[in-house]
Amino acid sequence: MTKPISADAYAAIEAAMAQLFATADDRTALTIARLASEARLSRATLYRAPELLDRFRAALEQHNRDNTTALPNPSRIGELEAEIATLRGRESDEMRNLRAANRNMAQHIQALSLLVHEQEQRIAKLQLELSESARVVPLVGLARR
Repeated sequence: MTKPISADAYAAIEAAMAQLFATADDRTALTIARLASEARLSRATLYRAPELLDRFRAALEQHNRDNTTALPNPSRIGELEAEIATLRGRESDEMRNLRAANRNMAQHIQALSLLVHEQEQRIAKLQLELSESARVVPLVGLARR
């Protein structure tokens, strides 16, 4: 025969059950090990209180039933799958359009880079001519400013 648990341990287990179920959500695993941890007792101590474990298991079943969502009906699943296919088609179209726009912009950038390179060459040529020339002639419109 096993030794019964103390009144303090009994109260700790009840408080831990209340706390676990009050704060439980879909991500929280409600287990005997977690109950023991919450009560700050060993699992062996919990197993010496089978009536509390039975209450915990019954409350856990009720909690799971309350938090189980009903599956949508098959026709709704078909509607959702069709909607997903439509959205994927739109996404493919958008991606194709974005890729085309990206190619177009890349071509523009390349053309502009060539123009910039040509202008830089012209500037370098003019600077060379200026440095080789002995005199600088002011431009008509700029001299008055």
